[in-house]
Amino acid sequence: MFLHIHVYCQVHSPKTKGGRVMCRLFHFLTVITLCFSLFMVAPSRAQESGEVIITEIMYNPQSSETTTQTQYIEIANTTPNAINLNGWTIDDEDSDGPNTLPDVTLPPYGIAVICGGTQADFEGAWGSGYLIISLKDDGQTMFNMSNSPSSSDEIIQLRDNNGNLVDEVNYDDASPWPADNNQSSIYLNIPKDQMNATSNNDGANWALSVDGVDGARTSVASGVWSGGDVGSPGNILGDNALPVSLSLFRAIGGNGQVTLEWVTESEVNNVGFEIWRSESPSGQYTLLSSYRNNPDLQGQFNSNTRTRYQYVDHLVRNEVTYYYKLIDVSGNGQRTEHGPIHATPTATSIALTTVGNSVPERFYLHPNYPNPFNPSTTIKFEVGADPGEINAVPVTLTIFNASGQQVNPLFSGNLFPGVYEMQWTGQTATGVPLPGGIYFLNYRTPKYQRTVKMVLMK
Repeated sequence: MFLHIHVYCQVHSPKTKGGRVMCRLFHFLTVITLCFSLFMVAPSRAQESGEVIITEIMYNPQSSETTTQTQYIEIANTTPNAINLNGWTIDDEDSDGPNTLPDVTLPPYGIAVICGGTQADFEGAWGSGYLIISLKDDGQTMFNMSNSPSSSDEIIQLRDNNGNLVDEVNYDDASPWPADNNQSSIYLNIPKDQMNATSNNDGANWALSVDGVDGARTSVASGVWSGGDVGSPGNILGDNALPVSLSLFRAIGGNGQVTLEWVTESEVNNVGFEIWRSESPSGQYTLLSSYRNNPDLQGQFNSNTRTRYQYVDHLVRNEVTYYYKLIDVSGNGQRTEHGPIHATPTATSIALTTVGNSVPERFYLHPNYPNPFNPSTTIKFEVGADPGEINAVPVTLTIFNASGQQVNPLFSGNLFPGVYEMQWTGQTATGVPLPGGIYFLNYRTPKYQRTVKMVLMK
């Protein structure tokens, strides 16, 4: 972009040579100064309008209106990218704001609720499991939204940290906007793929919250909330569908470890997974790992292809049975629980792990490595599948000595298509060390079998 600037100056002696020189010098310095200023103050890239939009407004609750602590606004990230809200502002046209948002990040396709009261009061009234931004906890008083929008339309504006307008809703309590019943919030009542900064400023696209409809519920008494209000904070229309289609979730006990494996056939707005563990199926579960700090547990957001996941729990004791739950978390905070499943690690059990996420189309037993070996060797094999197939396959791995006697029924069970590895330490199934010599490993499935020779050095 080029900027053409006309600068006019007047000096005491414009007809003199000195006057012309001074004028030209003034021109030059002015243009240089303006250009320098433009480069120095150029703002960072602003959020495009509509990347974050307002999707629900509680402006006239049944709970006490003597405080703005019983108001809330729900916002939604319409993009597949995380957006940091630090320094963003939200305000209305009455100049009793703005409120500045703290350093929080809105997940991809995520939802946040901005409330005037404390987070503790809000969760007590409405529940938890989604991002809550408490202005009270941040030392701020929320601007007042309950000043009769019928007498003058109420305008709420959301701006980024550079002051750029991201979203604006000019709402009312008269047609085409929903009528105020002094109890319920209003929410954007259109499919998610139609939600944007234009559609959410049309009153015909909004509805009054009704208990049991589109995720709406009635609040209970908690702190400043007296109960009886109706809203759907943390849930936008269409989010009742399960975010993850899970086709496999299993636990495999090994020596000093438990391997968890799961497969998703599709994911919708899936931010990631949490793994919880207990030593009793109905006991108290504790968080082992989360997508928040473990990249391996981050979801695919939106995907219609099969994805395999694995987590190895090393914080176990042999001969103790452990129970696991898997929780997938959607962008709006919806949590779906799977399990529990269980496994018992033992000193003599063989740890079976998957290698990568690919699904091979063939069955194959690789040569063990190293070979010869002492004290252990790695066994790698593939469980194949036809395209689109996901069914488990019966698999056996058996070790024989040079005389053809079975010395270790290494593995027998059903495995889903994938690439697997295990370690063999030259022992029987009961942990008795075997003498050095030649051994044979047989891999058998209904469609395939192969035997490889292994040499144990002593």
